[in-house]
Amino acid sequence: MNRTDNKRAIEWEVSEFLFDMDGTLLDSIAAVEQAWHEWAAEEGVTIPEGESFHGRTSRDLASAFVSEERIPAALQRLSEIEQNPQAPVTPLPGARELLAAVPGDRCAVVTSAARLVAEARLAAGGITPPALLITGDDVSRGKPDPEPYRAGTRWARDGVPPVAFEDTVAGLRSARSAGCRTVGLVGTTTAVELRPHADAVITTLAEVAVVIGHDGSLRVRLHTT
Repeated sequence: MNRTDNKRAIEWEVSEFLFDMDGTLLDSIAAVEQAWHEWAAEEGVTIPEGESFHGRTSRDLASAFVSEERIPAALQRLSEIEQNPQAPVTPLPGARELLAAVPGDRCAVVTSAARLVAEARLAAGGITPPALLITGDDVSRGKPDPEPYRAGTRWARDGVPPVAFEDTVAGLRSARSAGCRTVGLVGTTTAVELRPHADAVITTLAEVAVVIGHDGSLRVRLHTT
């Protein structure tokens, strides 16, 4: 059976490609959770069962477990742990190929992770960071606020928006509020949860193609689930 059976083809003109990192480009959720549990054990705090670490900045999460005066030291230690992932970090299907197909100046990664952590995870996954990497260190308000995706947008003009790829509702809300077309990637979140916040939902980046026009225009072609 062809992988596009029962799927709908979509093609949009876009100004640039913006990607979340964890759960979108990288299969790194196990590494994220391992780091947080190691940090919690050192801090002597208990993380409630089912607590989500995904898509939130370290400061936002740490503030829920330690006092305000402890936050700087706690963040420093967490960063040290996260820069040395103990669980495997691997690229998700199609991630490297899609990044390679997008012109370097029309591509950005927009992540809630701290910069040193983001660089370490991308390296562990064998992905070269694009010229523009927006991290949790670069914004005062994290996802779902639009600030991260606004910071990652450079080329939007004349009604041609960026396209953003995200695996969480918070990320999609951030991107949509920043004026992006939104593509939800099923994995850490179900298609049912993603659809209200996404212009399209896909199961893998391997189903996404980049079309570059003779005039330098960009189009994204994908198959929705």
